[in-house]
Amino acid sequence: MEKQCWSLHLLLVLGCHCFQAILSMSEGCIQSERLALVKFKAGLQDPHQLLSSWTGEDCCAWRGIHCDNETWHVVSLDLQYHHLYDGLSNGGRLSGEIIPSLLALEHLNHLDLSSNNFKGTEIPSFIGSLSGLSYLNLSNAGFIGRIPPQLGNLTRLRYLDLNSFYNMYGLHADGNLQWLSSLSSLQYLDMSGVNLAKVSSDWFHSVSMLPLLSFLILPNCQLHWLLPSSPLYLNLTNSLTSIDLSNNQINSTFPLWILNCSNLVHLDLWLNHFHGVIPEAIGNLKALEVLQLGHNDFVSPLPKSIGDFCNLHTLDISYSNFSAEESTPLADIFSGCVSGRMETLNLRSCELRDELSSWLGILKRITTLDLSRNSLYGQIPASIQSLSNLRTLYLGHNQLNGTLPESIGQLQEIKVLDIAGNSLTGIVSEAHLANLSSLDTLSMSYNSLVVNISKDWVPPFQMQALAFGSCQLGPEFPAWFRTQKDYSKLDLSNSGIVGALPDWFWDLSDTMGFLDLSNNQITGTIPKSLQFLYIGILNLSSNKFEGPLPSLPSYSGYVDFSDNLFSGPLLPILGNTLTSLRLVFLSNNLLNGTFPTTICKLEVLQIIDVSNNLLSGELPTCWADLPSLAAINLANNSLTGKIPDSIGSLRLLEVFHLGNNNFSGEIPVSLRDCKSLVTLDLGGNRLTGKIPRWIGGSMPLLRILRLRSNFLHGDIPEELSKLSSLQILDIADNSLSGIIPESFGKFSAMQLRNDTGHSILSWFQCLALSSVGNYSHIGYTESLLVFTKGRQLTYTRTLQFVKNIDLSNNQFSGEIPKQLGNLHGLQSLNLSGNHLSGRIPDSIGDLISLESFDLSRNNLVGEISPSISVLTSLSHLNLSYNNLTGRIPGGSQLQTLDDQSIYIGNHGLCGPPLTVECDSNETLVSGDEGDESDEPEMLWLFYGCVVGYVFSLLATIVVFMSSEARRKVYFDLVDYFTK
Repeated sequence: MEKQCWSLHLLLVLGCHCFQAILSMSEGCIQSERLALVKFKAGLQDPHQLLSSWTGEDCCAWRGIHCDNETWHVVSLDLQYHHLYDGLSNGGRLSGEIIPSLLALEHLNHLDLSSNNFKGTEIPSFIGSLSGLSYLNLSNAGFIGRIPPQLGNLTRLRYLDLNSFYNMYGLHADGNLQWLSSLSSLQYLDMSGVNLAKVSSDWFHSVSMLPLLSFLILPNCQLHWLLPSSPLYLNLTNSLTSIDLSNNQINSTFPLWILNCSNLVHLDLWLNHFHGVIPEAIGNLKALEVLQLGHNDFVSPLPKSIGDFCNLHTLDISYSNFSAEESTPLADIFSGCVSGRMETLNLRSCELRDELSSWLGILKRITTLDLSRNSLYGQIPASIQSLSNLRTLYLGHNQLNGTLPESIGQLQEIKVLDIAGNSLTGIVSEAHLANLSSLDTLSMSYNSLVVNISKDWVPPFQMQALAFGSCQLGPEFPAWFRTQKDYSKLDLSNSGIVGALPDWFWDLSDTMGFLDLSNNQITGTIPKSLQFLYIGILNLSSNKFEGPLPSLPSYSGYVDFSDNLFSGPLLPILGNTLTSLRLVFLSNNLLNGTFPTTICKLEVLQIIDVSNNLLSGELPTCWADLPSLAAINLANNSLTGKIPDSIGSLRLLEVFHLGNNNFSGEIPVSLRDCKSLVTLDLGGNRLTGKIPRWIGGSMPLLRILRLRSNFLHGDIPEELSKLSSLQILDIADNSLSGIIPESFGKFSAMQLRNDTGHSILSWFQCLALSSVGNYSHIGYTESLLVFTKGRQLTYTRTLQFVKNIDLSNNQFSGEIPKQLGNLHGLQSLNLSGNHLSGRIPDSIGDLISLESFDLSRNNLVGEISPSISVLTSLSHLNLSYNNLTGRIPGGSQLQTLDDQSIYIGNHGLCGPPLTVECDSNETLVSGDEGDESDEPEMLWLFYGCVVGYVFSLLATIVVFMSSEARRKVYFDLVDYFTK
């Protein structure tokens, strides 16, 4: 009976449990938690119904919700956009407000709101009260502002991802990261893109208190400081397997504590300011698979221990300074076990000098190899075909020579081949390319290669980027290009193409983003409307294209049609609303008509150059609508009217050329607001009034001031001497009067010689000179017509070195200021055609860089200063038509200037090279015999002779007084020779 009761009791208990389970299954999740989720959803904005499944009683069945299988408590809330998006419609992301109802989910351990868009809201501080969380992912969800330190309460947290890399404004942390040290269970920390610039220098101390941390991911955080070595980090080093501190501003030597991270698999210190040597002990990190140290300031030697990384498959030490004298030969390094697994190797721009053929074949598993911009020499070895896994090869800009081996055509997996910028010669034929079926990027530019491929050849690839710049490709346009339909980049500049393009060329690809046909002899017209969907860079300059300008695609960014025969109005280009157009070069064509007001719709325009055309009429007045304009060149046209006052609103304007037009009126006072001006060229117009005094105080960066050939009058304002950066001052051919200010000797930039290393490049020039292929994101190469050495010279690349003052053909009077002798870097000084009087100052001899000196047609008197003869760089001199007198100085430099015309009109001069002989009493002065610089030595010689004579006389007297016999012999000799 007892057994029966016990059995009955057991059945009742089991039945109750089953009944409860059935009830739980029918009810789904906990109702209080369901209500919390409903409230949470009400605060969200979900325009594309990503949470459409959140209906019904069973919240455990809702998308993104996971419940415990036994307790039915919600343990995971995964609303990551990529998990919710089902591929339909546009997939709008979740946004809105995150309300505290989530606190009701007391068993929640997994929370993921990543990749949504909470539109600039802050991370709710109440998340720090979800004490059960072990996983928290808020990455790239649109959160901004300060990271709440309450997150430090999540002591069970193992995974924390606050990646803010793709947020426009992003997250930041202030003060310190002490709250991090409380997360004692943390294994994964990602704060990519979080602004840590204001975090104190001991930020890593908080990180080092995390004993279980395995992944430390802090790229792009604006970090400045990292202790190179500290015992505090020793507790951390045993657990770390991945460190990413890339793309920061850390200025330190290599952090030695990393060498204790024996389990480290991934180390990324890329793009910082780490300096000094990479320690040989880095070879102790035997577990390393990825080592990225590129874009730092490391110096020699390249550690030999790199060869001991038997597990390493990715190595990037690019942009370092490993000189050939100190580094171990690459053949020795890659003979180690590192070659067995190496798949990606980047040694770009490391100043390596080695022979490529001595080690390249060792890397049997290599897939990506970048050795560009070094000093590698020798030939590309034929054994390169053994690298059968190679997909990307960069050998550009080295010193490789010889021919391109046909065996390179056996790299059937290769997609990118770059050998540009070497000294390769010979012929490239179908044999080099016939088997490269995967090839999509080929760059052979800037070699001496001849591309000899038959018209009927059908390549096995579809090219995306092709560059044959400066190779011999023409004279006919290659017919096999017609088979390629997916171009995004095509560079055929300076490739010997002659004649018209084939009709099918402009239909090759509607995805073209980069097209360069410059520096050929291509003729014909261009379709009225180009069909490219997007053309970021379009360069047709220096050809023989004619006809009207074409209409451009909507997203054009860089357009260069200069140096052609285009005619007609500017409207096809400047008349459209091109929202991306930034740089426009149309100079040296036959364009006519007026300047269209529609230019003011190009809101992002930065550079406009339409110089040397046939434009006429007045300029529009809407320049204030172009706030990004930094360079305007309208020189050498027939433009009229006044200079618009609205130009003064261009706060970023650096280059302003209106030279050689027909502008009238005064220089507008509004230009004083253009404080960034580097070049101001208003010469060759009909401007009136005085030179404004405010130029000297309002344009601190001005380096070129050209106002020549106008109708300006009045004195030269002394305020111009405040232009400390001025290197070219040209105010010739006006009606200016008064004296030359003594303060002109204070031009700081002209006091410095070019060989001092003082750089006077403008911002634009720096960009243009550093850009590859002359394409800078915003670059402008300055050019200027300079009168020097008796003729006009155009300076472009070397303009940065020109230092010139031209005050000629005005009405200046008074004497030449001796203070001009302080301008030791001045190369050309032209004061001709004025009313200057007095003598040529001796300080002229201090102009040690002077190459051209013109004082002709003045009223100068006296002798020619002998100091001129010491100007060893002088190659042009004109002193004609003055009142100079005396002997022409000699000296080796002046003897090379033996043209009599440079002294004509000075009736009192004599001596070579003139035929007028000097009187015998005429002082002989020359650089060799009468140079002022030799006077001290001559004086010392004179004094020495006098002193020597006196001592000799005294010695003789002493000798005679001491011996009667010697006196008798001496006077007997005197009597003998006087008989």
